Amino acid sequence: MNKTAVGYNAIIDKLELHTLPYYRESYIAHQGRGKTIIDNHHEIHIYPKSYALKNENDLLEHLEFAIKYDGINLEIIKALFKKIEKDNIVKYIQKAPTGIYSRKIWYLYEFLMKEQLPLKDSQRIKYVDLLDPKLYFTCPAIKSSRHAINDNLLGNNKFCPFARRTNALEKYINSNLDDKARALLEKYDPHLIARACHYLYTKETMSSYQIEKEQPDKNRVVRFINLLQQASTITFLTKEKLIELQNVIVDPRFKNIDYRHNQNYVGENVNPYFQKIHFISPKPEDISDLMDGLLDSLDRMLSADINPVIIAAAISFGFVFIHPFEDGNGRIHRFLIHYILSKKDFTPKNIIFPISSIMLQNMYDYDSTLESFSNPLLSVLTQYDLTEDGMMTVKQDSQSYYQYIDFTVMAKYLFACIEEAIYNHIEREIIFLAKYDKAKKAIQEIVDMPDNQIDLLIKFVFQNNGNLSSNKRNRYFSLLRDEEIEHLTQVINNIMMS
Repeated sequence: MNKTAVGYNAIIDKLELHTLPYYRESYIAHQGRGKTIIDNHHEIHIYPKSYALKNENDLLEHLEFAIKYDGINLEIIKALFKKIEKDNIVKYIQKAPTGIYSRKIWYLYEFLMKEQLPLKDSQRIKYVDLLDPKLYFTCPAIKSSRHAINDNLLGNNKFCPFARRTNALEKYINSNLDDKARALLEKYDPHLIARACHYLYTKETMSSYQIEKEQPDKNRVVRFINLLQQASTITFLTKEKLIELQNVIVDPRFKNIDYRHNQNYVGENVNPYFQKIHFISPKPEDISDLMDGLLDSLDRMLSADINPVIIAAAISFGFVFIHPFEDGNGRIHRFLIHYILSKKDFTPKNIIFPISSIMLQNMYDYDSTLESFSNPLLSVLTQYDLTEDGMMTVKQDSQSYYQYIDFTVMAKYLFACIEEAIYNHIEREIIFLAKYDKAKKAIQEIVDMPDNQIDLLIKFVFQNNGNLSSNKRNRYFSLLRDEEIEHLTQVINNIMMS
């Protein structure tokens, strides 16, 4: 089909912009009907000729089309504003000063460029939402009387996350996973839940370290568990609090007193002469603005009626992409998930969703989620030097790549992790403990054994697929008769393996 690029697609082509790929492309068909092609997370929209622009060489007409049909992409819009004359923008707005899309362009210019255009304030005109709440997750509006625009973005000009209202996310939200978790816990004895919770906190801590291929000492494990347990008590998340968290989580030798001052990246040595780069973090000089923006966005979203999982995905993954510290970023990223979910009362009290454990057991899905941002990033962030000793210098302006990320994919992944946690981890652990208690009681009724002996017997039989090995039998249970061992093993199988 013969077609012509329109909207963001055309802007990128005409200006040869090096922006992150957008999730959708738009075209005008030269003839025939329009159609939509959706491939995984990417969309192609082909419009009939009736949608053609009056002047396909006018970049601001393309921008108006993009805002109208393609949504808001602040990175592309900001890159466009940097390339065209300010006077041309003023003239375009003056053609229809009260028009919805003229006002949106006007507001976005002043919002992104931090510069006021020589235009008079709007007078007695109906306000319009910047984002369509039917298409995006939004915050309560901050009214701009100058433009008669309701700024309902999730963030600010330093850092503004996006999440689209896809069918998958709406389905997850309507499933009310937080209510289902509470209903699940109400079925079981509180003492049983408390024991399960202790195990889940430990499991979450160890898994978070194992994702980073670290084996922490007992003191660091205890400190991290305490952090998780006290997450909801943190009143405000600040730079100072993040540094404090980093100091608790990492080896004491690698504590930071500020955000990093070096360029960091993730790579692997393919051979002695070549290193494959997997991810490049923002330049050190960009971190302070990005983190200020992220923390302000967090405050704005926490005060809004936004599903906590959406907030947790945007902030936690936004944090790990900014990578503000030399070490500990991954663990803080996962801690932030728990902090936000508990802060918004999404997580039932005295329990934790073992999200890191789920990530660890299926690293492919976790890595794929991270790569949904890092792979497109590496297609545009190509100007850097890497010395033989592994020191990197980024040579292009890269801040905007990290400022306006679409976290829709990350939100869907996080919902899936929570769903998995509720049905296949929390309940499974509670049921295991209930069966364990039942098996212990049954064993004591057959042979009045010490508790530590019973624990060992259940552990060995359970780990050996329902059998007690001769070695373990002779070493630990020599006082028991063969018929007793056979009976006890059968009891354990009947209870634990059912």
